[in-house]
Amino acid sequence: MVRGNKGEWSEPYVVIRLLGEGKLYLADADGNKNENEWMQILDVLRYETCKHLVKYHYDAKETEVTVYIENKIVVKILADEFLKYADMLRGEIISGTGPSFSVSDEIMDFFKRVKIDKNHLKAESIEKSDIFLNLVDPRAGITRKKIGFSIKSKFGHNPTLFNTAKACAPIFRLEGMTDELMDEVNSLFDAKGHAAVRDRCALILQHCKVSFVGYPVAKKAGCEAFAENLELVNSELKIVIPHMLYNYFFLGFSEVDLNKVVERVIQDNPAGLKRPEIKYPYMVKNFLYAAYCGMTASTLWDGKSNVNGGFITVCNNGDVLAHYALESDAFKTYLYNNCYLEFPSTSPNHGNYGVVYKEFSRYYFRLNFQIRYK
Repeated sequence: MVRGNKGEWSEPYVVIRLLGEGKLYLADADGNKNENEWMQILDVLRYETCKHLVKYHYDAKETEVTVYIENKIVVKILADEFLKYADMLRGEIISGTGPSFSVSDEIMDFFKRVKIDKNHLKAESIEKSDIFLNLVDPRAGITRKKIGFSIKSKFGHNPTLFNTAKACAPIFRLEGMTDELMDEVNSLFDAKGHAAVRDRCALILQHCKVSFVGYPVAKKAGCEAFAENLELVNSELKIVIPHMLYNYFFLGFSEVDLNKVVERVIQDNPAGLKRPEIKYPYMVKNFLYAAYCGMTASTLWDGKSNVNGGFITVCNNGDVLAHYALESDAFKTYLYNNCYLEFPSTSPNHGNYGVVYKEFSRYYFRLNFQIRYK
């Protein structure tokens, strides 16, 4: 029996929903469905594996879908059938419980008919895209070929835009720290046995001067890859991101929505910029867009985008909406207004942050983060 989580079931859901409706609706600036903005589906291209491409051609005149494998016709099915099973699958995903679950035999039989491989619920990601579409954009009157989209589902947890890594953990030097105080700080845990990072920061701040000094060296890159990547976007980000984390952990600010976090950065103006109300939002928007385009913390980035479309969001109600990266200003604004900071567990995989440590008679402390969107 095939089992998957809500995100994994969402990928074939997107395929059959798009082929049932024949349209890909665009999200507005608030992430809601815009009934007046859509693109006509010509073809859905799904890589079951990197060498196995299934093509679904939508015939708007006949409202019929033709399935091709290696350019050979396999089956023709009315679009209404896709819509029927999309509605059914939506209900089963919403009601699904546990970390993974199965769906009905009726849906699995339909997947078999339309050549959605039961062993590959999640399509092979090619250059960060989960699905490729050939579309007619009625607004511009042009056909767009093989536009790649990544799929983000809100049926489960909010999707991640920027994943945490050891390499993105800002390092702070602690002047005034002692071995005894280090042991006291590192002994603070919460009721669940997790490192009480904010409590540790409060104790540090009572006794020490805290200053940002850099980022960890990424093992494979052999350098501070995250700092190098941030310089490509905007060199001031190297101090802006640590300032955001300092405000949250050391000063106890509660805001995590990035647009709200940046409001505080504007007030503090850690980089001493002119027109901070323009420059800080601008650089953070570009950081979010870079993260979407493939920038990570651990690998040196060349500034080139790995995507040419955007991302498709599966909303809580089952709507499938596109956020179109080609309209970059609107896309960046959407990310800026809908992304938020999240703080991962303090495990070694996340850089052992929240722990005072000693190197060559000096004491250091790391913080870390990741970014999700609503």
